[in-house]
Amino acid sequence: MAEMSPIDVLRRYQEYETELAPLLLGLLTAPRDSLKGYPFILTIGQSRESAKILPPVPAPQAQLRLVVQGHGRELTLCLNQLIAWLMGDRERRRAMPWFKAVYVVLSMALFLIVATLIWHGLEQLYLLLCGEQQNQLGAFSAIIFLTLALAVFDLGKTILEEEVLLHKDIFRHSAVRRTITRFIAAILIAVSIEGLLLLFKGSLGQSELLWPAVGVMGCAVGLLLALGLYVFLGAKAEAALVQANLRSPPAGVEPCVALPARRRTWSRRYR
Repeated sequence: MAEMSPIDVLRRYQEYETELAPLLLGLLTAPRDSLKGYPFILTIGQSRESAKILPPVPAPQAQLRLVVQGHGRELTLCLNQLIAWLMGDRERRRAMPWFKAVYVVLSMALFLIVATLIWHGLEQLYLLLCGEQQNQLGAFSAIIFLTLALAVFDLGKTILEEEVLLHKDIFRHSAVRRTITRFIAAILIAVSIEGLLLLFKGSLGQSELLWPAVGVMGCAVGLLLALGLYVFLGAKAEAALVQANLRSPPAGVEPCVALPARRRTWSRRYR
């Protein structure tokens, strides 16, 4: 999966801003030698300003910088590394290139299967158009191959996007819910088309396929209802967790960024 985008980093910072404020201000009074052990501290300078945390500012390579001033010091922090350190996510990020390589190999293998299915589907269509295939149901064979190719292609595309190209926050249920939704949707499309094909075959004379077709369509409807219930309950549970995390700041702590802005950001995300 890709690195966190700046907007994801900002959302994480706004979520834990209350907890981070006393920790960041505490770094101003820590021994100078101990500050070198923190990977998110970029520079240590001098400042005569009062103790405060400045708003995050953009930096090159899609990074964000955070400046903490006070007690004669000015600390410049990498907000991306700070969030990774806070979430305990540094070791997993080191293994991410290996995970990406495995996902790329699996996606390429699925795309090869897609190419094979498309070839067989076009072959069946060619035989039907040239008159070499006398079976009146030959068109359904081409549709079956092409439908399976579409479903497998969508699965490989989903894996490539979710695990390699896009960032997926594993600490949020919404990321898992999005992946499962796309995966089940691809299966649902394939099952629905297969059920329709069975119905068409039954209407053309193979009456023994009517009841299996009804069963397949019933499974598709049940899968759709289960997916809708899962998405609804998952979104409702996550919204409740987000609201529970929006606690009032401890006494004596006044972060630089106002809390109402953080509340509006989360309401837009889960509206």
